[in-house]
Amino acid sequence: MADQIPPSENRAFVFVVAGTALMGFAAIGLSVVMNTPLGPQFTADINAVLIGIIATTPLAAFLWWFSNTTLEHFASFRKSQIKFFAEIGFAFTPGRIAAMAVAAGVSEELLFRGVLQTWGAQHGPEILAIIITNIVFGMMHMRTALYAVIAGLVGFYLGVLYMLTDNLLAPIAAHTLYDAIALEYTRRAVSHYDLETGAER
Repeated sequence: MADQIPPSENRAFVFVVAGTALMGFAAIGLSVVMNTPLGPQFTADINAVLIGIIATTPLAAFLWWFSNTTLEHFASFRKSQIKFFAEIGFAFTPGRIAAMAVAAGVSEELLFRGVLQTWGAQHGPEILAIIITNIVFGMMHMRTALYAVIAGLVGFYLGVLYMLTDNLLAPIAAHTLYDAIALEYTRRAVSHYDLETGAER
């Protein structure tokens, strides 16, 4: 069939999602070792989810600004991001966007907010735990220095959100929704990107 998805494309997608999901399993293991049980950090509260959704607003506003700014460093970084995702090895479909957003939103929040931030807060000031945790979070995203800084600031925002709500559902909801919005923006940008010339069509 002409519209059949190439096996290599499926493999690339599974590799990305599986790698992200492994972070979540690592978080579960670390939570035992570091005495930061994850279960008590969740409360079945729809308000926490709603707060997380609302908290996505400033992140989405930043994404809108980032996608439209002509400031040299940001515009250059935006082009490099589009190129990176255009060459990632698979097309962005709604299902794949949802899977990647959920995998990152859950796994990264379990590890960075649920384990590392919580462990740090057990051994010192919580604001210091948030700062140190998100230095690590930024470094984990260091494709470029600017990307690391942006990721670290987003992580700090999510860390404060967790501190204020005391419920992992809030940062998980915000992180997942933001990633879904960002990946949809990326899908649209990539659809106008010419791999041969490196220019927008």
